[in-house]
Amino acid sequence: MRGSRETILVVDDAESLRNDVCRILRGEGYTVISAGRGVEAQWCVERHGMQVDLLLADLASPEADNYHLGIPLGMLHPYRPVIFTSPRNRHENIRRGLLDPRSPFLQKPFPPYLLTRLVRMVLDRWSPLQTM
Repeated sequence: MRGSRETILVVDDAESLRNDVCRILRGEGYTVISAGRGVEAQWCVERHGMQVDLLLADLASPEADNYHLGIPLGMLHPYRPVIFTSPRNRHENIRRGLLDPRSPFLQKPFPPYLLTRLVRMVLDRWSPLQTM
């Protein structure tokens, strides 16, 4: 399978959505680490950060602004891409200051093919060969 050597950290406090996303990504051959909210997500970044090839995170959760999860991950390795998700559209998240206009983004709900296509595109764009 294509993604068998890549690890994705999925962070979303909505358990059923997170489980669906993890199932879809595992079906594509990715290794997936799943985290719910706040402290659990931060622990996953600290524990698995060097193994993570991509962070897929909801922009906000009840305990934390997940936008800032990318900061410690970026400190561990500066070339880790992030895809953010939110039920609000891109423009609204940018206007509220929650999303950098250059950040990859998926508005919830999203179809599986869009998720897998964006994940593959972002991982290919951020491959180690392209960042050196």
